[in-house]
Amino acid sequence: MTADLQAVVVRWRGGDEAAACLGTLLALGGPLLARITLVDSGSGDGGAERLAAAFPTVEVLALTANLGFAHAANRGAAAGREPLLLLLNPDLELRPGAVDALAALLDRRPEAAGAVPLLEGPSGASQHRWQLRRLPSALHLASGRGGAAAFASAPRAVAPVEQPAAAAWLIRRRVWEALGGLDEGFAPAWWEDVDFCARLRDRLRGPDAPAGGGLLVEPSARMAHRGGSSVASLGDAAFLAAFHRNLLRYAARHHPAELGRIRAGLRLSLAARALLRPARAAAYRAALAATREC
Repeated sequence: MTADLQAVVVRWRGGDEAAACLGTLLALGGPLLARITLVDSGSGDGGAERLAAAFPTVEVLALTANLGFAHAANRGAAAGREPLLLLLNPDLELRPGAVDALAALLDRRPEAAGAVPLLEGPSGASQHRWQLRRLPSALHLASGRGGAAAFASAPRAVAPVEQPAAAAWLIRRRVWEALGGLDEGFAPAWWEDVDFCARLRDRLRGPDAPAGGGLLVEPSARMAHRGGSSVASLGDAAFLAAFHRNLLRYAARHHPAELGRIRAGLRLSLAARALLRPARAAAYRAALAATREC
C-alpha cells in the first residue's frame, strides 16, 4: 500500500511562482500528501510571511540567511517523517495525477530509490534533454558541462535515469537519510543533485544493493517547469562562479585522480568563452577566479 508523503518546496526570492506551486500542490497533490513544508531560504522580501498567510495549512520555515538550496532542502525534509519525500522547485506546477502516478510506480517497484516526472516548459515542450541526464564524465567536467542527455527523445515508458535534475524528485525517506540528504557544501546551489545521484550510484554498486534500485522516470507524470528564477536573482557573475566552483567540488569527490586535468581544461574553456562572448566576459572572469579558490 502506498505510503504518505511530505512535499518540500524551497524558495529563494523569485516573485509569486511559489504561490502557484503551492496552489497546485494543494489542489492536485492527491490523498497521499500528508504535509507540505515551504522553506524560505533567507529571501528577506516578505514572501515567507505572505505565503504563510495565503496558505495556512502549509508549514512555513523562514530561515534567517540563505545557506544554500541543499541546506534548505535538508531542513525541510527534517521537519517530516513521512516515508516518501517529494522535493520540488518553486517554479513547478503539478499536472493532474502526477504525484499519484509517481507514488504508484514506487508501489510497483519497491526496489527503486525514487521516481521523477517528465518536466515540460511553459509551451508544453518536453525538457527531457535538460532534466534527464547521465552522470558526467571527466571530459564533460573539463569543458564545464553536465552529463549527456539520457534520452534522444522524451521517454514514453518507465525507464531508469542516472541523474534527473532535483527540480522534482519523489525519494524514499530511507534512501534520503541513508545518503545524508544533500551535501550542504554545494552552496548556494548547483551540483548538489548530481552529487546525490553519484553517491546513490556508488551505494548501489555494493554487494547488498537491490538490482534496479536507482531512480526511475514516469512519463505519465507531468509537471510544468518555468526555470531560471534563482539565476536571475543571483546575477550572472555570481551564478557562473558558484556553478564552476561546485563543479570542481564534485570533481574532487567523484573524479579525484583526474582533478588536475579537469581544472586545467575548465580554466581553458572559461578563458576561451570570455574572449568569444565579450558581453559575458566579466562573468566568465569571475568563474575563472572561483576555480582558483578550490
